[in-house]
Amino acid sequence: MTARNTNATSVTTAAALADAAPGRFRGLIIRKTGVTRGRGAAKQVYGDDLVHVVIFGGFDYARLVARSREQLQAMNPADLVAEFARKGIVDGKGQAIRLADVCKAVADLDASFEKTLAGTNTSTVEHVYEPLVVDGKAVRGGKVYRCVANDPTHACKCRDCSGDAKAPVDGQINISGLKIGETVIDAAPNGPIPASKSRADVVAKRVIRSRLPVGRYVSYRLEAGGDWILRVGPDAATAATKDGVTCDPKKVEAAAALMAG
Repeated sequence: MTARNTNATSVTTAAALADAAPGRFRGLIIRKTGVTRGRGAAKQVYGDDLVHVVIFGGFDYARLVARSREQLQAMNPADLVAEFARKGIVDGKGQAIRLADVCKAVADLDASFEKTLAGTNTSTVEHVYEPLVVDGKAVRGGKVYRCVANDPTHACKCRDCSGDAKAPVDGQINISGLKIGETVIDAAPNGPIPASKSRADVVAKRVIRSRLPVGRYVSYRLEAGGDWILRVGPDAATAATKDGVTCDPKKVEAAAALMAG
């Protein structure tokens, strides 16, 4: 195999992603991080299912946000309130979600989308990532985590600096894309993530966002030597079919419409 130059630790993974044409399917078998709940001996991890997920890469994030904003602005808050009541979607205290809650959720989402499109939405983690580069070219849908121990303006939280075994490591690849199909291979041992105890507007925002195109945006950590399997192109499609991953044709079509130029 021809030697490849990359800024990531795993040359093999970086090369595979670089050789996959934009828009090709990427199949990934990986255990989700899940969330930790409880204290002391009662502390447990929930929602860490082992999944086979198929994602669509190479899309334009600005188009994704713009399309999501269009659909958000077309929603009727009163209809959402009625739907939440019908489906039993309540806040963290078990109370019904009111019209004012939904209106706040819609307004907050719209403001966030507007800032993203204007380039003024700031990220608290942007400084630790750089584009994944292979042979001098940036790979769409890929980025590399960097230790920032030498950056005097930020405290580094990588594994070596923090001592946190679950923290990311320098040089690891993160891939992102639009999820178009997923199946659970092994359910989380302690069960799903417990119900949220959030305010009504926060619950409403989460539900509404999940129904927008941007709600299908996912990102996964591919640490070198980690317990995951990545496939691209025809191999990804074959493996997905074998594991019974159903890819929604409408989601595939919608993702393809967001392809970067």
